[in-house]
Amino acid sequence: MMLEDFGFTKGINEVVGITFGDWINTAPLGVIVEDPKGRIARVRVYPSHTRENLKRGILYVNVINDPVVFAVSAFDDLKEDWFESLNPPIIKNSLAWCKFEAKLKGDFAELKLIEGGVVRRDLRAVNRGFNAIIEALVHATRLKENPSLIEKVRYYSEIVRKCGSERELRALEVMWEYLKRNGVWYLRD
Repeated sequence: MMLEDFGFTKGINEVVGITFGDWINTAPLGVIVEDPKGRIARVRVYPSHTRENLKRGILYVNVINDPVVFAVSAFDDLKEDWFESLNPPIIKNSLAWCKFEAKLKGDFAELKLIEGGVVRRDLRAVNRGFNAIIEALVHATRLKENPSLIEKVRYYSEIVRKCGSERELRALEVMWEYLKRNGVWYLRD
């Protein structure tokens, strides 16, 4: 069993992480892989519920290409109706899931792949809108610490509008709705 068996490549792989505490915690994560033929990876974790839950030593991830799932989980935890299974936790339409042993070390969690499964195979060309919504979400989730990132959010939003499919456009709406609803009143999309 290797990371590449579940779609991971060398570099930063965007996935949805799932941890368990008092509730199901979900959040987009960038899993850093140096050797896709291995079982070791790492992820940067900022102060959050995800980081707190990782103290329990387990991280599940779902490999998924649904931009709406990324958008919702960037700002809120997915509820049970988003899942097709809770044991193991598999978000609807996920391509694969992995279970990692996680050990916190500074700003990172060291990960060791311990099990996983491929749920479905999905043939899909690269959509620039999908890549752009991921970038917009990364910057949008960091706006509280750095409000100047709004210019990057706007830049990537324009690419989503130009290149995105229906799902990317819906993810963009979710992001802007969340930002406006949560007191980022100076924003305009």
